Amino acid sequence: MIDGGGGDLLVLIDACGADDLPEGGMRRLELGGVGVLLARVRGEFYAVSDRCGHEGARLSAGRLDGSVVTCPAHGSRFDLETGKAISGPAMADLPGLAGLSPRVRALVRKKAAEMARAPVADLRIFRVAVEGGRVLVEV
Repeated sequence: MIDGGGGDLLVLIDACGADDLPEGGMRRLELGGVGVLLARVRGEFYAVSDRCGHEGARLSAGRLDGSVVTCPAHGSRFDLETGKAISGPAMADLPGLAGLSPRVRALVRKKAAEMARAPVADLRIFRVAVEGGRVLVEV
């Protein structure tokens, strides 16, 4: 255990083998009761909370492009290195609207515009260490 300051005790948890996660890969892990997204980018491992800062969707089900993960629900984008939100929800291109009535389309677009204005929280980042071929995450 490590004193995280302010009385918080942080624990290094063995997440997986370093060779278990390929370059450009990501996966969801449940570590110490916390949902964590673990990714490998340019030989480095990054761990962040696996919940989008917009509406809580699992980022591990999203898309990884370099060190940027895109939320599968609304397209919010986050930098895995810093946990910072790069952009909020992408609501311009909503699939399936063409088959809806004009009234329903208008309601959906209005709701989408409201969601696009909602703030997007940054992600919690976790310290990662690689020791003896094992990836350890501090939670």
